[in-house]
Amino acid sequence: MKTRRTFLKTSAAALAVSAARPLFGWQGANNRIRMAVIGCGNRAGRVFDSFVRSGGADGQFVAAAEVNKARLDQWMTPARQTFKLDTVVDYRRILDRKDVDAVLIGTPDHSHSQIAVDALAAGKDVYCEKPASNSIPRVNAMLDAYRKSKQVVQIGTHQRSWDHFAEAKKIIDAGTLGTITHVTIVQPGTYARAKEAEQPVPAGLDWDLWQLDAPKRPFKPSRLGFRAWYAYGSGMIGDWGAHHVDVAHWFMNADGKVPLRTSANGAFLAVPDADREMVPDTFSISWVYDNFLMTFANGEVYMADGIENWGVFFVGNRGSLQVNRQGYAVRPVVPHVIRKQGPPPPPTAGGVTLGAGGTAIAPGAAAPGAAPGGRGAGGGGGGRGNQPPIEAKMYVNPRGGVEEDYPLDLHTRNFLDCVKSRQKPNADMEIGYHSALPCLLALESLAQERSVGWDAAARKSKPL
Repeated sequence: MKTRRTFLKTSAAALAVSAARPLFGWQGANNRIRMAVIGCGNRAGRVFDSFVRSGGADGQFVAAAEVNKARLDQWMTPARQTFKLDTVVDYRRILDRKDVDAVLIGTPDHSHSQIAVDALAAGKDVYCEKPASNSIPRVNAMLDAYRKSKQVVQIGTHQRSWDHFAEAKKIIDAGTLGTITHVTIVQPGTYARAKEAEQPVPAGLDWDLWQLDAPKRPFKPSRLGFRAWYAYGSGMIGDWGAHHVDVAHWFMNADGKVPLRTSANGAFLAVPDADREMVPDTFSISWVYDNFLMTFANGEVYMADGIENWGVFFVGNRGSLQVNRQGYAVRPVVPHVIRKQGPPPPPTAGGVTLGAGGTAIAPGAAAPGAAPGGRGAGGGGGGRGNQPPIEAKMYVNPRGGVEEDYPLDLHTRNFLDCVKSRQKPNADMEIGYHSALPCLLALESLAQERSVGWDAAARKSKPL
């Protein structure tokens, strides 16, 4: 069995070997994909390493941009140092280079938009981490720039490239669940943190460039943990929500759809002293689409049932499907028993109970004309007709996990293949836009404390 230490040594060795050859390895300036990474955080490092593994002999990383020297020093592991990347502070110096064909954007969410817009204008292909952005105006700008360009854009919703997710979609495509009316998203957790005082900007951090087009604020260390803040991220709603909404749209064949109504409620209950510029730590969201309802909450009902009880649940009239990064589960309808017959009533006059019109009913018997099962004419399985019950199925991916590398490798490889073929990747900008949009509408519903709709012509929310 590999120990963690052995695994880390093996991974470092693999990166070092890869660094010795071109990452995308085509020979000549006209047939080699040369990449740069913009933003050197934890996630960017993971995706960088994935490109190294998946790229094989198809190209080369040449540069990196990072505004925080301490973060760059931490990111630059011995294995990554072997790539001898040119490093800069300002990402625009990357885009000026003629020897960069594509960029990996791994900056805080708020800066995805401006960097992507600039990269597309410079003729670079873009792999952008999810969510596409953290506000509707920003994600609109990204989509506009993409539509005006001829570039390839892949958003990092890599569950689109995960094998057991694709297998689970076939269950819905086959009509196994019957008519699906509800999609339920469950993802526990929060990014909220307690309030803290302002502090001087640390040496080596370009705070203005880090904030980019966000409202200028005094420095607090927790702002660097951007996901919690409305200004820089979108909390669990937009971060994990982008993944799960993406799966919901994919499975429901709703990639181009926008919810008709979005209603969100939130409160600071888990971290009551959190900064109020952060996204609430506890929330419940509902979206109304043209042919299904979808909800999202960060409260989990704990059950031991093969896979953990989070992810996306598709509820049909014949059964349900749950899918998350551990696997998937098909569960048939369990007939409900309503008004279950209890003990016989106490004897009445003559030892009988009178029904409608004075008809005698023996103790424990059903009233005349009553349907068995207590749920009307449909019994315990109302609405399913004479179809046979579906079979329960549980698939636990032996390589499943919250942070698993092999599906990410498939996603980065898909991007590289599309850079070569000029085809659309698995999660192009149009898909990434529509996966982010319901979450961004939910943030606006929270902030406005009312339900909102979508003005398709103006591409903005509207009060309902």
